[in-house]
Amino acid sequence: MGFFSPWFLAGIVAVGLPLWLHLLRQFQRTPRPFSSLMFFERRVQSSTRHLRLRYLVLLALRLALLALLALAFANPFVNQSANSVQRRALTVIALDRSFSMRFGQRMAEAKAQGRRVLNSLTGQTRVQVVAFDSHLDVLTQPQSKGAAAVQSAIDSLQPGDDVSSFGELSRGLRVIADTSNMHLDAHVITDAQKSSMPASFADLDVGPHISLAIEPIGSTAANWALEGVNIPSHVYDSANVRVTAVIAGWNTAQVTRKAVLELDGRTIVSKDVTITAGGRAQVEFDGLSIPHGPHRGHVSLEPHDELPQDDAFAFSIERSDPRCVLFLHAGGRANEAFYYKSALEASSTTGLTVQPLPLEQINGQDLNKFAFVVLNNPGTLDDGAANRIRDYITKGGAALIAVGPNTIREHVVPIAGNSVSAVAQRQGADSSGSGAPVLATPGQFANVEFLQTARLTARPGEPVLARFADGSPLLLEKRVGEGRILIFASTLDNSTNDFPLHASFLPFVAQTAAYLAATQSDPSSVVVGTPVELRKTNTQNTAADVIGPDGRHLLSLSDASRAMSYNVEREGFYDVQRAGRQRVLIAVHADRRESDLTQVPVDTLKIWRNTGDSSADPVPGTKQQIVPRSLWRYFLTLAFLAALVESVFGMRYLARERQTR
Repeated sequence: MGFFSPWFLAGIVAVGLPLWLHLLRQFQRTPRPFSSLMFFERRVQSSTRHLRLRYLVLLALRLALLALLALAFANPFVNQSANSVQRRALTVIALDRSFSMRFGQRMAEAKAQGRRVLNSLTGQTRVQVVAFDSHLDVLTQPQSKGAAAVQSAIDSLQPGDDVSSFGELSRGLRVIADTSNMHLDAHVITDAQKSSMPASFADLDVGPHISLAIEPIGSTAANWALEGVNIPSHVYDSANVRVTAVIAGWNTAQVTRKAVLELDGRTIVSKDVTITAGGRAQVEFDGLSIPHGPHRGHVSLEPHDELPQDDAFAFSIERSDPRCVLFLHAGGRANEAFYYKSALEASSTTGLTVQPLPLEQINGQDLNKFAFVVLNNPGTLDDGAANRIRDYITKGGAALIAVGPNTIREHVVPIAGNSVSAVAQRQGADSSGSGAPVLATPGQFANVEFLQTARLTARPGEPVLARFADGSPLLLEKRVGEGRILIFASTLDNSTNDFPLHASFLPFVAQTAAYLAATQSDPSSVVVGTPVELRKTNTQNTAADVIGPDGRHLLSLSDASRAMSYNVEREGFYDVQRAGRQRVLIAVHADRRESDLTQVPVDTLKIWRNTGDSSADPVPGTKQQIVPRSLWRYFLTLAFLAALVESVFGMRYLARERQTR
């Protein structure tokens, strides 16, 4: 036996207190009147007769109480093998609620199997019901099998739209076993999809103290689904809209189906498509006329199969007029916007136009109507203009600041605040590319010569997206509230570089503009479980809002003002109002891995089941795991009993002394 806290054993010295109380008691005698003591001889009275222990049982109880308390606080333990530790049993019924359980009557079969497992248990068995898909949720606390909550949890379970993961199920069972300190008898009721298996089989190991019973529902079945739809989320010219849909089949024969394109519940066009056996087919819809505004679209298969939910694929699309970019330049230098304006308006995918404007006239402009602001070689700004632009960016706007000679003379980048100095040398740029989404095309600065460059100072947390040949920042990003700033360490004309004369200038302008205008931030559809961004920083108290497919507001008041993102959990359309004033319509669809109903081989399920058999004897020759078992509870219980008996004997002896006085 050992002690976790041996220093508490020093408390045993307190046993001297009862000894002192019992041994050194003052001798008491009832005084009696006597006429005179003058004829008595004066002698020293012996006190040895009073140095005796009294009430030995009471003394022993007090000594035991103090010793047991000291031992309990010292936390004694004994070592024993892990297999010898006895645990209470808990039956866990784990029901699959992933998207594939919508196929046919699989959810009804799973509930019936769950009720059969429940009815087969004895009356004293403790049961817990859990549901799993990409994560595990506890539906009931451990309780007797006859509890109404257990039966209700099984009967009320409905399939969701998320993907299933056996790896997450095994992890969740391990957590339950560890936190409850109980032996789990887990019954996993699932359609046993092969796509639910983790990449590594080691993730399926449920570990000790878990007995696993896997009860598959249904069998491998044929299924067709809309696997994906390719369509831009924003369009500015409806004549260029093309929709491409991919139809897939698993365990299927060759068949011809009708693909139907709907927009806002109205059928636009339909086509027949032949899908090869267990293969894929592609169908295109082009020349579509999209009205202005946001729209809810579907591509669906007719007729439906036994899993109709994946026979349709939702997407969102919005048509709007081209937005305007405000290009601010110094007075009398309108030609500075020529190259940037020509490059941006030559790209038909951005939907952006450029409005040049002298810096002196900014006070009369409503910045909120612009997609973003460009400041080319601004130099210094008056306080009014700087505050207006900073407030616009903080509330969700964006800006591109090009640093030229005017800005270098001020030694600070306006709005951003980064220090800057001149470098009197010609140099190129690092063309290897940073992999940032702003610069999707690598090598955009290859062979570009910068005649006069600015040396920017990047602050901590500001990513450098491109660099000069000497390693100093060429393009860096800065977050300001809900908005963002790109700082380009040169001008956007040919006064300090020959970048506008290169073919790479146009994709650079188009990509940075799409990034700042946030036209590429939202795809036409996302998978269930994807986090949707609500705000970029938690410094803004502007409320966000999320309206679900059923029209309900999904954010609480606290989440609306603080949440950074929201995980979409169901198929359908979500109307999202971001904190930066941007409103978007997001289409959500189930992961198409759930459409493949191929089951895991039986032998694989047996191997998974055997990973959790803790009742088996240890393999001879293997090292036994030794675990310490704490005994403080037992010592504390004995101390409580000793205190209780001591109080009884103490009251008895106290009453006896009062009677003898």
